[in-house]
Amino acid sequence: MDYFKSLDADEFETALQHVLAKGRTFKPVESLAKLDGKEGAYIMVFDEYKQFYIGQSWDLRKRIKQHWGARKPFDRLIFGRSMYDSIFPVDELRALDNTRIFAARGRNPYAVEERAEADADPRFCLNRMMGGEPTPMARMLSGLSPRARTHGVGTASLSLKEYERERDAVHDSGAVDRSAAEAGLVEVLAAMDMSIHSVQREDGTQFLWSRRDSIASAAKCGDLSVQEYVAFLEAMGEKVVWPD
Repeated sequence: MDYFKSLDADEFETALQHVLAKGRTFKPVESLAKLDGKEGAYIMVFDEYKQFYIGQSWDLRKRIKQHWGARKPFDRLIFGRSMYDSIFPVDELRALDNTRIFAARGRNPYAVEERAEADADPRFCLNRMMGGEPTPMARMLSGLSPRARTHGVGTASLSLKEYERERDAVHDSGAVDRSAAEAGLVEVLAAMDMSIHSVQREDGTQFLWSRRDSIASAAKCGDLSVQEYVAFLEAMGEKVVWPD
């Protein structure tokens, strides 16, 4: 939500109009019923969040309504390389979030979708995968390189050696004598600097890391108990909601 709020409304509208002008085939949709059983491409606009989504279907009305009623599985809310560059899933937005709809009728909706998605400014586009016909090759490429974008988070640089040292320090803090009071361990972890750091690998590529990532990994590996990790999250101001 902070990322969406950081975007400029005028820049968003310019980006949207650029996509709509591609081929001049997208038209405003005033009645969804008129798209019943019609094939083509569509653009769903979410003005409050300054986002749009581009798709295609052989039944436009049915597909758009599917978006409004669908929910992403919890483990797919974050998709791609990391939480720092994942794109929010369009299926988590509802009908009243969807302020405008545009559609382009045609017998080759994949081509229209592909052109529009390729011209979309990634800052404003909710598409997680490349547009076009989902051939086996296209699916493989999309899986290997999903759409991603930075969320505008402030980062501090760390060298690879500094990162390894700080990562090991987090591990050492979590490996304290379990005979000590649990609150002591939680307090040590929660007092750490949770800033997000940009780390450069030896091959020149970069990744983002926070001490919080290492603490979460320790919980996944069993180095921290469930109770300890929950206490840590609560100390960080998080509210833990347990499934029924």
